[in-house]
Amino acid sequence: MRALMERGWLFAERRRRLERKIALYNEPLSRAEIERIQVERFNRIWAYCLTQVPFYRSWRKEHGLPSGISRPSDLHYFPVLDKELLISRSAEVFAQASPKQVYSTGGSTGQPTRFPRGRSESTDRWANNYLGRAWRGIRPFEPQVLLWGHSHLFGDGMASRVARLKRDVADRLVNITRLNAYDLSDPALRGHYEEIRSRQPVMLVGYTSAIFKVARYIERNGLDLGDMSRLRAVILTAETASDADIALIERVFGASAVIEYGAAETGLMAMSRAQARPIQVIWDSYICLVDQDGSLAVTTLDDRLFPLVNYAIGDQIEPTDVVDGNVLKIHSILGRQQEIVQVGSASGILDLSPILPVHILKTLPGIVGVQFRQERPDALHINVQADHELDLEAVHLYFVRELRKDHPDLSADSITFHQVADQTRTRAGKHALFVS
Repeated sequence: MRALMERGWLFAERRRRLERKIALYNEPLSRAEIERIQVERFNRIWAYCLTQVPFYRSWRKEHGLPSGISRPSDLHYFPVLDKELLISRSAEVFAQASPKQVYSTGGSTGQPTRFPRGRSESTDRWANNYLGRAWRGIRPFEPQVLLWGHSHLFGDGMASRVARLKRDVADRLVNITRLNAYDLSDPALRGHYEEIRSRQPVMLVGYTSAIFKVARYIERNGLDLGDMSRLRAVILTAETASDADIALIERVFGASAVIEYGAAETGLMAMSRAQARPIQVIWDSYICLVDQDGSLAVTTLDDRLFPLVNYAIGDQIEPTDVVDGNVLKIHSILGRQQEIVQVGSASGILDLSPILPVHILKTLPGIVGVQFRQERPDALHINVQADHELDLEAVHLYFVRELRKDHPDLSADSITFHQVADQTRTRAGKHALFVS
């Protein structure tokens, strides 16, 4: 009985937090008013850091940091935190915190990073998730289909079976139908289509690449989804979404595509509002600062056991509403800072964001996946997955012609193509943009 009462109280508090957030974002606030809220919230969090968090007490002394800020852009003068530094000082980070209650990054780009997690922090994360869904008229517990993975986290044996059972029960309680994003073979895609059709969800959520492949399968085979009038949003998460992805998904499902952007250590930080782009930063929970090369640093403003202050999230973005580096809206997530592709040209090596070549290739009929292997600075190999056999010479000619519109001195022979039956994935089940 006590456990039931505690869960009831927790859900009531989550609903109250969500309603306050919805009301706040419905107010016609100016940038000055938004930044005033951000400054007030940061100064309260920073006061907590300086009195309760040993790492930040040391950090302030080492760098002569102030006791507060007067504008969000003042955080530019704080040293940037990154994963490597926090790993190296984990003893301080976890001082007075349980090593069992943590957020952990997946480690797909290096060593996993662990952050202390407070027991009550899930409330703010939940409210942020459903704030974006509320913008589409979606309420908690409405039926959703989730294309996801992470089954590897359960391990093997009896403990694995118990963990899976707990997840299945939890999914049923919140009205989730979970589909396997790891298996995107044709038989699995057929099964995913049939589940979506029969379930008639209000919301479809999943990895961008997985939902894209389901949509491509449905369109390629001329399949009828039936009555999808209840579907209010297709939420694309965990991977970058190109304009080609969005166009196909909206065409097939007849609902708005919504881009979610977040990280394991922060939770959801930004989400589409009126349309897929731009992406609205959840500014009462985060200050997002961007530097001249597009690198993003995040400061958390909610109550956390270990707040993040000017933390390099590792991504580059293209902002659309930014003043003095403080971003309120994002046009697109360009990806990891270290993820560039290099091609040869008459004037030397060209460093490119991978988004442009992905966008070019996904405009070709039938291409459902793109991965890069950088063989040398002047030699880029591209693996393409398609729903039919490709004429790779024609693909190469088209790709070079389109890329030369932006880079006319491109060396065509610095790029090679290979068609693959399936794509490499990270341990977390995400599409791996780069392969070795």
